[in-house]
Amino acid sequence: MKVVDTSFKRSSYQVELYNSLLFESALGIAAATYPKLHAALDKPQSYWQHLRTSTSLELRRELDFCQRQQTWKMLLQLLHAQNFATAEDFFTFIQALEDRDFNFLILPYLGNCQENNRLRAAQGDLEAAQSMIQACEEHLFFPQMIRTVCEIGAKELKRHLTDMLRLWEEEIGGVDAEEKKEILERDLSMKRNWLRTCTPEEVVLRASGIEYKPESSVSKVLLIPHVIYRPWTVEADMDDTRIFYYPVSDASMQSNGDPYEPPGQLVQLYKALGDDKRLRALKLISEQDRSLKELTDLLNMGKTTVHHHLAILRGAGLVRVKDGSYSWNPGSLNQHDQELRDFLGLGDGSR
Repeated sequence: MKVVDTSFKRSSYQVELYNSLLFESALGIAAATYPKLHAALDKPQSYWQHLRTSTSLELRRELDFCQRQQTWKMLLQLLHAQNFATAEDFFTFIQALEDRDFNFLILPYLGNCQENNRLRAAQGDLEAAQSMIQACEEHLFFPQMIRTVCEIGAKELKRHLTDMLRLWEEEIGGVDAEEKKEILERDLSMKRNWLRTCTPEEVVLRASGIEYKPESSVSKVLLIPHVIYRPWTVEADMDDTRIFYYPVSDASMQSNGDPYEPPGQLVQLYKALGDDKRLRALKLISEQDRSLKELTDLLNMGKTTVHHHLAILRGAGLVRVKDGSYSWNPGSLNQHDQELRDFLGLGDGSR
């Protein structure tokens, strides 16, 4: 068969940089309400356990609801509606929204083909909501998000999201806020310098650890740094935009020059390698790219367990996700070998 290809293929995309402590708070809420990931975060598990028990009863109640209903993602989506200078600006914006507009913003973006269903579901059309659920039934939490919008209602979700963020800002987010702001700014300045000398694809790869090639439906990539969710990159989609909430670099974190403070990524690497199941998964992936289903079958483990181990390997930079498959990052060990030598003061290995 002969084919004449007249389709449009982007050769690149535009990269935009943005940071805000409001995104830091939203990602902190996301991390706090995902206990399966706590062992794979830079902050120790004891930090997250203490956080959930030391906060006010009101905040714990909202975080428990968030954990059940996956409302942290709704909060992130709302924060993209405009650039909010303060939390109060955000709260005022939320309360002024018509219910249908609010619902539309918190329903997940599933691509242009589902935007009509998203609009109808935001207006209360249960058939359209069910179509959205069927379209994303394999997603880890989108179906639950859609059901929550339909079942809970805009009034209660507005109250919940507003109260949760307000309480988090008062009890958690305000702690070391200036220091976190400085870290985010240092990292964003570094990425601005990268944009002057690197291609957009190189900047995205170096910042997020993800090889993201141009897509015809995406003209812009938004990079947003975070501290609280290190070492993870969180991906999201909006109309015409791919978003990477990426972990700030070790260099941006270290402002005190303490020579005995090991780089977070180095610690994460050896934690990831210190498990026989993850080493088996890594060997399988090093042989060839593998899907989650393939690895589940080959490792003879449950899908959730395998996904958890892969998440840790990915967070350590040992594997990447590409076209729905997990692939080996061949340069990861060499990079960390030099990091270990630098930390130990061994330089190029001549000692």
